[in-house]
Amino acid sequence: MLSTHDKLLNAAYSLIEKEGFEAITAAKITTQADLGYGTFYKYFKSTEDIFKEVFRQKLKAVSEKIFAINQNEDDKLYGYLKGHALIFYYICEGKYTNWIMERPNYFIEIISDAAREHATSDLREAIAVNQLDQSSFLEFEEEMFVLDVWLIIGALDLIEKGSERNKVCRSLLRYVAPQVLSSSLTESLIDSILLNVESDLHHLLN
Repeated sequence: MLSTHDKLLNAAYSLIEKEGFEAITAAKITTQADLGYGTFYKYFKSTEDIFKEVFRQKLKAVSEKIFAINQNEDDKLYGYLKGHALIFYYICEGKYTNWIMERPNYFIEIISDAAREHATSDLREAIAVNQLDQSSFLEFEEEMFVLDVWLIIGALDLIEKGSERNKVCRSLLRYVAPQVLSSSLTESLIDSILLNVESDLHHLLN
């Protein structure tokens, strides 16, 4: 049986998917969850508060699935870049973009909690199997991840302005790819990722 807390989260997620963050209210959430209005404020301070928690949980679940898939991926650099592409496409598919653009620091906090360890683990594994010989990456992994997140925010802004998602994702992956890779290898990896990213995302979410 779901706890009251989880009922509220599920109701909020359902409403966000249908109407977007801007349209949800505490009254709508409690009605959707079949709970009294005052119940909401026993668990959350505001709709902003519950939205952060919904987004954190969903992003963490997606990141964990990507990480599990990448454990079976022999090419760790491919897995690292594919993870970025899948996270980017997942955010584009949802109702989160406007909220992220208005609150980038929240996004950095949430994605760092949900995905940083998984992303940097792929880089560590690439170094461990000699795909990368730049172990100095690990000295700067936190800074690199935050910069990668700002690149995702910039990519989302381009999407909001009408740029084509596939082209934006290609540019994003070019920046995210370790600079020690040859341009031909980078483009080959990106081509392969973008060829399958939509079907990979569908498989991931179903």
